[in-house]
Amino acid sequence: MIRVTAIETGKARMKTAQRIGREDRGPLGRKIDIFRDREWVEPLPILCFLVEHPEGRFLVDTGDTWRNSVPGYLPSWNPFFKQVSIRVAPEEEVGPRLAALGLDPARDLAAVVLTHFHHDHTGGLDHFPHTRVIGPRENYAVSTGIKGMMMGCLPQRWPVWLKPELVDMDGLAVGPFPASHALTTDGRVLLVPTPGHVAGHCSVVVLDDDITWFLAGDATYSQENLRVGATDGVTNDPETARATLARIREFAHTRPTVILPAHDPDGPRRLAAREVFS
Repeated sequence: MIRVTAIETGKARMKTAQRIGREDRGPLGRKIDIFRDREWVEPLPILCFLVEHPEGRFLVDTGDTWRNSVPGYLPSWNPFFKQVSIRVAPEEEVGPRLAALGLDPARDLAAVVLTHFHHDHTGGLDHFPHTRVIGPRENYAVSTGIKGMMMGCLPQRWPVWLKPELVDMDGLAVGPFPASHALTTDGRVLLVPTPGHVAGHCSVVVLDDDITWFLAGDATYSQENLRVGATDGVTNDPETARATLARIREFAHTRPTVILPAHDPDGPRRLAAREVFS
């Protein structure tokens, strides 16, 4: 028996040009559009997902932290951080959320799995000092140092003890995905490459007996964006992002699949209703 639970860690607001980028715009044009945009979307959830599997509990992403509210936490020299608004109360962080489920976040997880290293997916890492942290090697390579700071990561805010277990897509193809990386010995929880939002981004596939859960991270901001093939304004590689969306759609059409992005307000409802993509 496998169970997936959505955990919300506060809200994020973004510009409309970030949620959906103009398809006739390249990477630089999309960034300019975000800075020029005066319209904000409604507050969106910052979701992570708890996967309970016979081999243990796996947390996919860690959400964000209340420390966004502390002056100086977000570097003022990077104008990107003025284009998003993160609101997290201390009790909304992933640690208290897990505790409310009766779990000790420092002891009761087999692993934390990161789809990528953007700040709103790594902000809760402090709660897991004794837990394996697994992440895609390719994304980690573009998330550290000055380059990472420019790309929406906060490596300077990661826990000092963080030494993630970096993995490659070294496993078999899964449907349209050319490779994978198994997280459990039975192969029912695995990473697949979904680049585009950022280089090296991965999604987590959970294969249950009668349904598949596709934990998409930021490969798409919503199921509707996925359906129409709308890429975001963040991507530096729109062509790759479009190809990823096509692969996810193809995968979801081959088996009953619930699509669960990290910022889709309708995701938790679909999860509870077991509503599959069609």
